[in-house]
Amino acid sequence: MTIDIDQAIIPLSHINNYFNLRKSIAASHEVSQKPVNQTPAWVCSQNILEIARNVEPDTIYQHVGIDISQPYEDTFISTRQCMQLVRWTQQIIPIEHLGLAIGKLMTLSHHGQAGIAVMTQDTLEDAMKMACQFGELLFPALEYHYKKNNQYCSLEFKESCNIENLHRFFVEIKTTSYYHIFKYLMGQDKEAHCVRFSFSEPSYSEMYKKYFNCPVEFNAKSSELVIPIKYSKQVLPLANRFMANHAQNIVQSSVPVNGLNLLPKKLQKIILNSNGTFPSLESAAETLGMSGRTLRRRLSDGGSSYQAVLNEVRTQLAKELLRSGEKSITDIAFLLGFGDTSAFTKAFKKWTNMKPSEFKKACELF
Repeated sequence: MTIDIDQAIIPLSHINNYFNLRKSIAASHEVSQKPVNQTPAWVCSQNILEIARNVEPDTIYQHVGIDISQPYEDTFISTRQCMQLVRWTQQIIPIEHLGLAIGKLMTLSHHGQAGIAVMTQDTLEDAMKMACQFGELLFPALEYHYKKNNQYCSLEFKESCNIENLHRFFVEIKTTSYYHIFKYLMGQDKEAHCVRFSFSEPSYSEMYKKYFNCPVEFNAKSSELVIPIKYSKQVLPLANRFMANHAQNIVQSSVPVNGLNLLPKKLQKIILNSNGTFPSLESAAETLGMSGRTLRRRLSDGGSSYQAVLNEVRTQLAKELLRSGEKSITDIAFLLGFGDTSAFTKAFKKWTNMKPSEFKKACELF
């Protein structure tokens, strides 16, 4: 799935959590002179520290053309503007591992109501699914997938648009943030199985040891945070269904409608990748990191439904198969999940105002 990088759907209030450069940083000499319980997320030289402490967030936003005349919570920016913001920040703070540093700063408290919704879920698995859901709502330039097998569960991160040479930066932020959130929710004595990155090992790879206590892998098939499955059903210490639902509703109501309209495209991709065995609504919802009820409601809010999205995919596949001429109409009917040819013919005519045989004949004429 590809999103429009010029579509203003990212809340500035969320982005401000990441790029307010003056919070939670410490100069290296301060760390050496003061005993601390935990190494600060961002340790830098004195000159870099002074630059960061004196940068007003509004100055950066205005530099990349973001209108800040309205409150942050009422302002939405595009992926392109977010990329410009990152590049400008990298010029101000020339630290190679900036993505790792900012990611560790992003505790649950920095995520506002989204953080509350995650930490008050019943189990870690519920929290991971909620993190996927809110990740795509608040920063749709990445896709977030919850996966599990008999040994592990994981959060996977992939591009949903071309973010050019900033892929590593954004994945570092998300992976580092989610890793430390996991440690917070489960306890410092619990450890992830590993973190994997799809990109090659960077020149500053030694810095990863400061941010992850688990094994780190590069050149992996995908970027993901992998956790032992035994932790997935563990009840969270702050579990509170009422608070979770309340916070979830606040977050979802703050996202513009055009952001919600990305959901059908993501659902289409899941259905298309199902290799002919179309997933149920509940199964597709789990892949998207939400409940079936939430998926149904969000599709409805966007003026769609699971059946409508499924029919769009079926229509697309039926046309492609009819154009190729490699399979009979009967075979196509069964491939698309219809019990017989007549049911497929009736559905196809409803979708296209043509019978499959008429569409196939028309394709043969061109």
